[in-house]
Amino acid sequence: MSAWDDLAADYDRTRGGEERGDQYAADLDDRLPPGPGPVLEIGVGTGVVALGLRRRGRGVVGIDLSAPMLAQARARLGPCLVRGDACRLPFPAGSVAAAVSVWVIHAIDSPLDLLAEVARVLRPGGCYLVATTQRPAPDDRIGAIMAELFLRLDAVKPRRHGPEPIAAKVEGWAHHAGLRTEVETIEREWVNTPADEISSITGRMFPALRDLDEDTFADVTGPTLEALARLPPGPTTRRGLGEIITVETP
Repeated sequence: MSAWDDLAADYDRTRGGEERGDQYAADLDDRLPPGPGPVLEIGVGTGVVALGLRRRGRGVVGIDLSAPMLAQARARLGPCLVRGDACRLPFPAGSVAAAVSVWVIHAIDSPLDLLAEVARVLRPGGCYLVATTQRPAPDDRIGAIMAELFLRLDAVKPRRHGPEPIAAKVEGWAHHAGLRTEVETIEREWVNTPADEISSITGRMFPALRDLDEDTFADVTGPTLEALARLPPGPTTRRGLGEIITVETP
């Protein structure tokens, strides 16, 4: 079982679907080395990023722990998928030319184990691109409201690796595994509405919300739902900032 199993059916609807996946695929493709070897996507999810890479001529092999998420990916990608643990990659040493992960490493219990496995399976000179979760740009009103939600949530259910930005932590984990890193900040734009975020919250589409009792859920989410309801209801262009970390073997 995976914490993401119950989210698979609605994941694309609440996370931007193929459009979002294609945006990340474009950023990753620009940084991947040339060559015919397939790209391993660790945490392939519903396959939206892998689909974008495939449309750019990349061969992709995906691995994920969640069977329901893989079922969504299989409908897009066909039989290029493996169910498995990112911390125990079922691939021989030195067999992977390049790997990617998008919004995955923060959800891994043992990132040191993941990076050690990446160091094992990458070929000499290979790279692993890590796209981190994002933070709202200063002018993203919806993003600021959502950020306050997660700060309140931290008070009752601390994040797995703490609330601090994840990029510096990824660098530390990678260096511990003997890997080099380079960090670039990226900016994304997308359109949604306050109602979209309200739906995601009330539907508990964030794993950290799913096991809260009703009283705690109301305490944590109530101020956010009220603030979102006060915003103009129409579509708005949002902006977020994140990092792509290039992790390389020596």
